[in-house]
Amino acid sequence: MGDIPWEETASMFSQLFEKPKMAEKLLCKPPFRYLHDIFTSTMGATGYAQGLYNEQELDAKAITDKQGKVDFLAKMIAVTELMIGEKIDANPNKIVAGAEADKTNIFLQYVFKAATSGVDSTPAVRHVLGLPEEDGQGDDGAAEEEARRQAEAEAEAQRKKEDKKRKKQEEDKRRK
Repeated sequence: MGDIPWEETASMFSQLFEKPKMAEKLLCKPPFRYLHDIFTSTMGATGYAQGLYNEQELDAKAITDKQGKVDFLAKMIAVTELMIGEKIDANPNKIVAGAEADKTNIFLQYVFKAATSGVDSTPAVRHVLGLPEEDGQGDDGAAEEEARRQAEAEAEAQRKKEDKKRKKQEEDKRRK
């Protein structure tokens, strides 16, 4: 099904949970409910982005209008961008419309990497929600910040390596 990197997405998330199933048909044109299930399952399995969504947002059936779906996705994109330290080329409006499945899968891969990085997502969640920094960081705050910077640098190096590998694979496919 085109150049949609669904297999890599499926391989990644299959390590975290069994449901929802990582199926080619769904990953090649992911409906909102499926994406919602992936995010909530990832949050449950890793603790990633805890507190980002309120109780109503965590119930996929409660999000029925397009704007609610767009807002849900925009929050996850924003937290993930903060966690990986770069802009993600994913438009929540196009994702809800079922367009740009290739970019949606790449976004999902970034979510997986951020969720499994071992870096606490609480500061990113607080930032996206517009909440003040937690008090009482003291000296630990500097150490946490340094650890976060180091993790971001490692994640960036890994991302560049994977991008290079992906580009090489795409070039090899084009040559065939």
